[in-house]
Amino acid sequence: MKENIQCAVVLAVCLALIPCLAFVKKARAAPADFTVGVYLTAEGKVEEYPLADYVTGAVLAQIPADFDEEALKAQAVLARTYIMRRYADELDSPTPSLHGALISDDDRIYQSFYTPQQAEDFYSDSYDTARTRVEKAVRAAPEILTYKDEPVTAAYHSASSGSTESAFTAWGVDIPYLQAVESATDAELDGIETKLTLSADELRSTVSEQLGITLTGQPESWLETAANERGYVTEVTLCGSKTNVRQFTAALGIASPCFTFEMSDSKFTFTSRGFGHLVGLSQYGANSMAETGSSYREILSHYFKGCKLKTTTLQ
Repeated sequence: MKENIQCAVVLAVCLALIPCLAFVKKARAAPADFTVGVYLTAEGKVEEYPLADYVTGAVLAQIPADFDEEALKAQAVLARTYIMRRYADELDSPTPSLHGALISDDDRIYQSFYTPQQAEDFYSDSYDTARTRVEKAVRAAPEILTYKDEPVTAAYHSASSGSTESAFTAWGVDIPYLQAVESATDAELDGIETKLTLSADELRSTVSEQLGITLTGQPESWLETAANERGYVTEVTLCGSKTNVRQFTAALGIASPCFTFEMSDSKFTFTSRGFGHLVGLSQYGANSMAETGSSYREILSHYFKGCKLKTTTLQ
């Protein structure tokens, strides 16, 4: 049976790019009293959370809480890995706008996180059940994910097109553990294919406002794309000008870089498969693996090649 994608959560996790992509990062031992400071932008203050509470809030914000426990554990490992990389980043070069915190609640820049009140507001009547499930997963998977003993870039997305993509294709940086891998069950999800239709005038206006490119001549000549063997668009050309693929999809609101387009009656219809940047862990793929008996260790080993789990004593 096909599984329906939970669109509300999809929107929360489909960032164009996992932030803070520092590809070589020395591990730093955190102090025993380590807490995670989150700068709340609206309130203009920093709130401190014990690591387990922070990871719980991150997982609640990033993945459907009713997913299989092993998928939740995999997400917990990634959330913990991400914040330990942020700790090393801030030790090396503190970010003034964070006012001493490790991240802010701006999920356009940092990984998503819910305060307890935000999580309660989002989950409503199912909050207690959701939090209990996530807290259990966080306690049961106390590791970070490492490559050559360093915390990995904890990339994830909601669902792939049937295969994830390499970091080199998506971001232009060759990361050995972020390669394209099979995630076939994603292609069976109801809603995995989405369509977006824009009139020629809407496309011209959006490209001008968002990308600073003026489209001239006949609409038929405006747009050209090139894709790899997995259907992932690697080049976008607008009126002869090469354009960043991520910026193009973000500007237009295309769900993933795995897309095609056709033009008819002065309208452009974009058909995309998958949600997010398609690099790293596919959350729906992870859930499918978990439902067929895979552990979180096996899930992470599938999506992050050559990586190892490292237990942290911090709680």
